[in-house]
This record gives sequence, C-alpha cells and structure tokens, in this order.
Amino acid sequence: MPLSLEFNVSHRYAAADGIDVPIELHFGNRKVELLARLDTGAAYCIFERKYAEALRLDVESGLVRRFITMAGSFVANEHEVPLHTLGVEFSAVVYFAHDWAFSKSFVGRTGWLDRLRVGIIDYDRLLFLSLYDS
Repeated sequence: MPLSLEFNVSHRYAAADGIDVPIELHFGNRKVELLARLDTGAAYCIFERKYAEALRLDVESGLVRRFITMAGSFVANEHEVPLHTLGVEFSAVVYFAHDWAFSKSFVGRTGWLDRLRVGIIDYDRLLFLSLYDS
C-alpha cells in the first residue's frame, strides 16, 4: 500500500558533496544567517564560534561539552536559541565551538532533525521540510 507525506517547504540544494541548509540563528534582536551542512550522523547542531559572537552571545556562559569524532576532539558550549530554516521556526539547543579555528557548521539529530519531518530526493537535490507536529 502506498504511503504519502506532506511537507510545507521544499529547497533545492546546490552541493553535490552534501546537503547545505540555510539557517538563521536569533538572539535578542540580532540574527545571523549561514549555511550549515545536514549531518544525519551528528547527535547535535554545532556552529562556528563567529556566529555566536555576531549574535553577541557569551559562548563561555554555556554548558561545556567535549565532542570526540573520528577526526579528533573539540570543545563547544551549549545555548538555546531560536532557529529558522526555510521559513520553519523553532527553539533549539545548539552548540557553538569554543575554538575560533573550528570552521564547520552543521545541523544534526538533536535540535534540528528531531524538530522536523524531512524528505530528501538526492538525485534531484531536493530537501522537503515541515515541523514535526504540523
């Protein structure tokens, strides 16, 4: 029996080597826009420190966590911020890298995938999104 899903928004991503998603992070009356890589294997959303600084968010005030990956380890600080992606808005616990040299931003399962219904047709480079409970 066929199944169907409905989504509120679609997005054509450009990268052939991954799925980059436009993200807006908000804090107070400030916002920052960036492209983050969708990483379904990542447990959390982690952003470069420069974005927290642009929001004037005190990185060190957040809970410290050490992440260990196959490529090494790094420290990041936890913060809850409003996150907007492709017109979909929600509050999320995310991490900002402690080290300025950390140069990757990605969205993962906690704080992004757990808030959304996601469909991907990679052949066409199409991403479909809706809030999970909509």
